[in-house]
Amino acid sequence: MSLSKKEISILIEIIYSIVFALIFLPYFYENQEKTLILMDGLIQKIFQIIICTVIYFSITYSILEVAFKKKENLDERDDMINSKSYKLGYLLYEFSLFIIIGYICSKLQNKELLNLTGNQELYNSFQLTDGGIVFSILVLLALISIIKSLYQFYLYRTV
Repeated sequence: MSLSKKEISILIEIIYSIVFALIFLPYFYENQEKTLILMDGLIQKIFQIIICTVIYFSITYSILEVAFKKKENLDERDDMINSKSYKLGYLLYEFSLFIIIGYICSKLQNKELLNLTGNQELYNSFQLTDGGIVFSILVLLALISIIKSLYQFYLYRTV
């Protein structure tokens, strides 16, 4: 199975999204009950994400350019595939916006329902935190990135 330069580039993006989800998302999962101010080592984790991203893409794309010295021409097929995959990604981003808004509204509504029941202990323990919102946004972004790239890879292999 021979892969083109563009297909390998898409695979590099897919691998990065999966590795990001496996390495960095557990930190945000563990700290989703905290606010952004109370997260231990948040600034260091952001710097780690930035540095790892720059190093990963610099090395992988440098190797890709050395391995494929010939420049590939872009044609209508590439434009069609990019348009379809980015359309899917955009629709998934819009859908995830509704998921986040629904998540926040349901959390707030559930908290108010607990307040009406009179159970003050449950009401005080039920909170919507910045960390939980950031975690859910990062999970959705990672999933959308993987789905969009997989669809783009599928289109390059089949069309």
